[in-house]
Amino acid sequence: MNLYAQNILDRYKEPFYKDKKVKADLMAKEANLSCGDKLEVQMELKDGKIKTYSFTGVGCAISQASADILGDLVIGRTIDDVLNMTKDELLEALGIDISERRMKCALLGLVAIQKAIKQVTK
Repeated sequence: MNLYAQNILDRYKEPFYKDKKVKADLMAKEANLSCGDKLEVQMELKDGKIKTYSFTGVGCAISQASADILGDLVIGRTIDDVLNMTKDELLEALGIDISERRMKCALLGLVAIQKAIKQVTK
């Protein structure tokens, strides 16, 4: 098993950002109906930047680890930066090849985060 695949398993088993208490200024739910993965993301803003991030959810190792790794990517960034974040940036942070079949699982957290931002910036 390569180091990156181990990172996915580690973040799935012991996530840093799952079920943390957050004063939620931004919140959204997202689900992958084809496999049953579900996420809810919560973020606190300060001075236009993501101050804290948390998620709750159930699903496969990829969706849950990806949602956790997103915390590393979004905290400290402006909402515009996060809104413009691409799937390639997230996939690079995951560090493993994601099949087309599992792509929706890997991107579920990013979709939820961007949905939360769009709800308050309309």
